[in-house]
Amino acid sequence: MITTPAASASYTTVDSKVGANELAALLCHPEREHPVVVISSTREGPMINPAAVAQRLGSKAAVYFLATPAVAYPFDEAMPDETSVYGGSARSYPTGNAWHTNQRISMLRLAYSEAEGRDAVDLLAKDVEKMDPYAPPRTTSSTPVRANSPEIVAAEVAILLPPDGVLLKLADGMARIDTSVLAPGIGPERMFAPGQKLAGTVREGLLTITSGIHTVNEAVAHAPQGVIHPALVLNEKQIALFPGLVVRHTSAVEQGKVIAVRIELSGRADGKAWKVSPVENAEPGTVTEALSFCINAPPWISWSPNGREPAGEAELIAVAEPKVMTAELQPTPLLKVEAEPAYVADGSDLPVPVPQAATHTNIGSALELIRSTLHELDETNQRLQSEVTELRIGTERQKPSAPVPTPGAGGAALDRAQQQIALLTRERIEMAEDLTRALGDANTLAAENARLTHESERLRESILTERTRAARARQLSRDITAVGDTGPLFADRADQFRHEVYLEWVARIPASSKISMPLQAYGLDEGFIDSVESVQGIDRTKIIAVTVEVLTGIADSMPGREMHRLRTGAKGNTTFREHPIYGTAWRVSLQVNTASARRLHFWRGADGKVTFATVGVHDDMGI
Repeated sequence: MITTPAASASYTTVDSKVGANELAALLCHPEREHPVVVISSTREGPMINPAAVAQRLGSKAAVYFLATPAVAYPFDEAMPDETSVYGGSARSYPTGNAWHTNQRISMLRLAYSEAEGRDAVDLLAKDVEKMDPYAPPRTTSSTPVRANSPEIVAAEVAILLPPDGVLLKLADGMARIDTSVLAPGIGPERMFAPGQKLAGTVREGLLTITSGIHTVNEAVAHAPQGVIHPALVLNEKQIALFPGLVVRHTSAVEQGKVIAVRIELSGRADGKAWKVSPVENAEPGTVTEALSFCINAPPWISWSPNGREPAGEAELIAVAEPKVMTAELQPTPLLKVEAEPAYVADGSDLPVPVPQAATHTNIGSALELIRSTLHELDETNQRLQSEVTELRIGTERQKPSAPVPTPGAGGAALDRAQQQIALLTRERIEMAEDLTRALGDANTLAAENARLTHESERLRESILTERTRAARARQLSRDITAVGDTGPLFADRADQFRHEVYLEWVARIPASSKISMPLQAYGLDEGFIDSVESVQGIDRTKIIAVTVEVLTGIADSMPGREMHRLRTGAKGNTTFREHPIYGTAWRVSLQVNTASARRLHFWRGADGKVTFATVGVHDDMGI
């Protein structure tokens, strides 16, 4: 229940579990418009005066006061981790939900004396002053906004970025394919080649292919039972029949080699239910050609008897030559790279060309390639401009004296040169735009990397905190188990019971609350220990736990304990039990919704001292 006091106090008191849950729901609501300050209490009262806080803040924030320590428990359970208040502390909650994971904007303020309580009032006021004003959400309708369908764009493979990247040229920028997600363990040079056409959707710079490639289902249909099929060795236990179609197969062949296998049983597209066997000396004509990854492209892998794949030259980017060019104005080819020979791993002396794309291992190399291309285009442009100027001057000097001039070779050459200049200028502009977009994408990736680094650090700290808590819990469990395994530690049964109660209080009550929730002095009636040891249907540890709840005041407001005064009979009109020395008789539930539910009976004197009397069943009204 939440109770609002007089207007002069201007704060709200929370004194029940329902009220605590309602307050937690209010704080966690994403559209809460005003800051809130919550102040907890100790058994002696609040350490931070809620009326002083409310008077200091005025209308800047709403102030709530948790009236008892027992209310703080359901409030803590309903709140996100590390965001509640307890033991006389207070906390300010800004609008929005950022404070769920960033406690620096919702600091916990502690006070253990009146002076610290006055200082805490100033700190809470400063915390509220620093809070950002409420910003309402853009969409207030309860109907969810439909996301627009992603646009399918055309793309052309521009540069291969081993080991797991492909750079694509779009109509209005650049995009990338992450082959580590598409086909883990397979390099991009096996699936793509510069100049191939694809189509797909782009999100955050990554292209999701929708057409232009063969699917895994098509690869399954391409490898029926009984055929001999090439396969790429991924590791000693897996082979790939197609990018994304990984099959279990134990092979002693080194990683990256292509072997021939017989399909004994054709399985599913997820790589399960397949059975293959190696074919050592297969005839070349009997091996089925592998399916190409891109449509109308060569097979993605090729098998040969000597274990070597046929390889060819690779070009990164080829600039189309103009249809009309004279020999003296022919520009040098741009970015046409001859593949350098390399030797295969088995020691053969036959050279195998290595694609130049393998040297570009990151986005930085790709950007450097674009910059060098722009530089070459600029030099070619300047050279052609000077040649055009010379041709124009030469043409004017060599004008014929005839009244009607006829077009000569110089005029045609001039037109072709101007066409070439226009072509190169357009290419230069396009490359500059691509470079600008690529640099923007690089900045976006850098910002995303910084965000992920920060998130990783936060998660690492959370893991360390949870590990510390788990270690503390394991140690406590070992201590309790050790006590149970070694048997009683005291010859006197009452001393043993008191020892177990103390251990439960140490483990149950947090360090910050032990001062406000001490283990008060108590007594044990003559037959109490006998009833604890003779009662059936309930564990001794549960009796110990409820004993601690009674002594610390937790049971006073806990709904599951149903604590009430004990009457002399089962009917409601009977009188309450009283004792001239021990005081009033009380009953607290050890179990609920259970047949013959067990109850704990105790006396509470006028000075507050508790004397535990018996443990019995529900219908037992004696004490």
